[in-house]
Amino acid sequence: ALGGKLSDVGINDQFMKDAAAALQPNTAGLFLLIRKMTTDKVLADLKGVGGTLMQTSFDETKEAALRAALSAAAEAGEAQTGAAGA
Repeated sequence: ALGGKLSDVGINDQFMKDAAAALQPNTAGLFLLIRKMTTDKVLADLKGVGGTLMQTSFDETKEAALRAALSAAAEAGEAQTGAAGA
C-alpha cells in the first residue's frame, strides 16, 4: 500500500525497484530527507560507511506529499499494532 502512495507522490518506479533490490535479507535501509544542508555535504559525511547510495530530488509539493504518505503509513501501523494488543 505504501509503495502505491509513493508512486503517487512522484517517486520513480525504477528507483523503488532499485531500492528494494539493494535491500537483502538481514540488512536495513536508511532514507534521508535533506532540507537545510546541501546534498553534497551529506554525501561527503556518509562516504566510507559502506552500503549503496541512491538519491532523488523533490520539489516542496512532492516533499509534503511524501511526508503525508509516510505519516499515514505510520499511523496505520500503530493502529494495527494497537488492535493486535487489544
